[in-house]
Amino acid sequence: HWNLDYLMKINLWYSKSMSQWRWTLSEEFKNGTTKLEQHSGQRIYLRDAMEDVANTVEYMLESRNKKDK
Repeated sequence: HWNLDYLMKINLWYSKSMSQWRWTLSEEFKNGTTKLEQHSGQRIYLRDAMEDVANTVEYMLESRNKKDK
């Protein structure tokens, strides 16, 4: 069970010039303040990019959960 008092914003787009799917992920608290931590990546295939996003979210949640204990 995750205690989410913030939002994770994910931006995903395809760059024609690079022929890659690109993404960014940032945390935003409920008051609208954006946390400085941001992650990003790029992959040729959409499914690979989405898996990277999922892995990054899980890592962030696990890291936060360890800090809260």
